[in-house]
Amino acid sequence: MPTTSLWDRYIARPKKPWGPIAAVLVIVAAPFLVAWLEGADLTLEAWRGVMIPPAIIAYIFLLAPRLVAMEDRVMTALRALMEEDPATLAREAQEAEAKALTRELLAFGAGLAFYLVFGLRNLGQTQSWTQAVLSFETFAMYGLLGVVIYGSTDRTRGFGAMLRRNLRVDPLDVAPFDAVGRHSLALALVFVGGITLSLVFVWVTPAVLILTEFWLVYAPLAAMPFVIFFVNMLPTHRLLARARDRDLRRVDLLIREDCAALVSKAEEGQEVAGLSQRLLALTAYESRLLQARTWPYDTAMLRTVFVSVLVPGGTVVGRLVLEALNR
Repeated sequence: MPTTSLWDRYIARPKKPWGPIAAVLVIVAAPFLVAWLEGADLTLEAWRGVMIPPAIIAYIFLLAPRLVAMEDRVMTALRALMEEDPATLAREAQEAEAKALTRELLAFGAGLAFYLVFGLRNLGQTQSWTQAVLSFETFAMYGLLGVVIYGSTDRTRGFGAMLRRNLRVDPLDVAPFDAVGRHSLALALVFVGGITLSLVFVWVTPAVLILTEFWLVYAPLAAMPFVIFFVNMLPTHRLLARARDRDLRRVDLLIREDCAALVSKAEEGQEVAGLSQRLLALTAYESRLLQARTWPYDTAMLRTVFVSVLVPGGTVVGRLVLEALNR
């Protein structure tokens, strides 16, 4: 069935790969072209303000296909673990797909409403074509951000719903969930990239670095990659932890039963070699379960998230240093 999602059709899964690239070029070039035709003489700081919306829109257009591809890999990995009828899953997917367009339009409208509420003071002040283009692209940016936020929360709920189904989970084999870890890392890096991109264009002076308000804003933003990274994996962690604890309870019961049987047979002078081997195997399995990972990430992923936290701050400092050298 053809998708009704405008997001999928034109941005995330376009039939023509060059379509989003062409759209990005038009969106980025429009302010420059209109300003040139109008003969506008804008300062560097003014240009930075003008370029925030097209830069954010371009960022969304260019990253959406890659993120959706990673989400598809997560869904494929989870479906392989399901014990349910594929026809049932396909029918549920079609039912969700049928509502995609309406929900995306509502999300786009919510983004516009947010801008109207918090940016109302800027309406009615359009004095040039350059400002008109900026207003249009700002509306588009907030609308797209609304769709992105809706899509992210919807897919997170979808992943959580799949994890609550009947899945074949081996607590010693986290490999089927590696796609979840990579997706979480990608989301954290996308957030860092968005913050860094905004800091490139936002007006910043050296005096800002000594303001308490700056650090009150930056500190939570710096922590967000860790929050996104772990929160996105939390349902998977709980699933793996439940599977591990379930097997630990079973093994513990068997060990206690075998220990009692071993003592009883030893007291009666019976052969216990076979039972001893079984106990050793159960104890080894218990040890492996206790050491089993319940978070689908490795040290390299965690290191990447940690380093990414420093990128926005480094961007601000680097910008200030370059501006000081150019004076």
